[in-house]
Amino acid sequence: MERASKNAVVLLGLMLGLGCRPGKAPTVPPRSKVALPEIVTGANLRAVGDERRGYGTPKARETLARLKSLNVNTVAILMEGYLENIDSVEIEIPNRAHLARIEAALVDANRMGFSTILIPHLYLKDGAWRGHITMPEPQDRDRWWASYTRFIEEAARMSERSGTTLLSLGVELKGMSAELDTRTRFRVLRQKVKKVYQGLLTYSANWDEAESVQFWDLVDIVGVNGYYPLVPDIERGSEAVAQRLHELHQSTKKQVLVLEVGYRSGPMSHLKPWDWPEDVENKEVDEAAQAKNWAAILTNWLTTNGIRGLLVWVIPTDPDDPASEPPHGFNPLNKAAEQVLKRAFSAYASDEG
Repeated sequence: MERASKNAVVLLGLMLGLGCRPGKAPTVPPRSKVALPEIVTGANLRAVGDERRGYGTPKARETLARLKSLNVNTVAILMEGYLENIDSVEIEIPNRAHLARIEAALVDANRMGFSTILIPHLYLKDGAWRGHITMPEPQDRDRWWASYTRFIEEAARMSERSGTTLLSLGVELKGMSAELDTRTRFRVLRQKVKKVYQGLLTYSANWDEAESVQFWDLVDIVGVNGYYPLVPDIERGSEAVAQRLHELHQSTKKQVLVLEVGYRSGPMSHLKPWDWPEDVENKEVDEAAQAKNWAAILTNWLTTNGIRGLLVWVIPTDPDDPASEPPHGFNPLNKAAEQVLKRAFSAYASDEG
């Protein structure tokens, strides 16, 4: 027998001995999921544009370690799909290399003991907001949902492999979430997701959408992107929002998790916290205002019955790079707000310990 043939026989024997079939790679078991904490003190980790410092890199792992030192216990990772415009029906899913980086970030956080959340965002290339998507024509809606289902199924498979704790089935689809048709489609989507993913499910409702969502019974946790204006002032506004979130908990009979909340380090950011740093006219840096906003909501939201916790928006994978976000942006690290978060989160770390 020739050497090549002998090698093939030996390889076949090793594969059979390992329980593998020829032509198929060994199956890698999914990672164990980290339980969602009783009180979530979390952060959204967003990749910077430079892939050398993005998801799955040593710099990103260094930032995860820094979050651990701040008593963050949960990390959300973003998966971005793209539409050309408000009328587009085909969602552009990230390529395999990009998906691999997202999965690496989930695995890194899982290995470090964080509970993890995968949040698939839709972005429109023309700058419009995903909350304005409506798809009024039945044929267009069918095509949109078919494409959206493929997008979410990709996220579900990744979530199962990486041991992701919680998967969001959507983000701020305000233009459709109040419709009974969307409830029917979400039921079908949930059934397909559950075939490949065994973790918890949520949906990321916009702050002014949450009470009208028709499918809260189809998810495990009510998710809210909490960019509520704090009026008439920061303290009374944060108290009013806490009461609103408590009432949402009562009406849905589910715990409410604030999946995103953040404030720019600029004056009056509590009035329109949804404004992007690039869009505001006043680019003055005001760290004290950001810290004051955080102190108010941490005091009132985390102590309210029915609120499971919150996740900070947003921490870049390289928070020390000035190019990652403008100085008046949301990132609280290296600012006064960082210590406010650390002190508040440490109280809940002590409780869990």
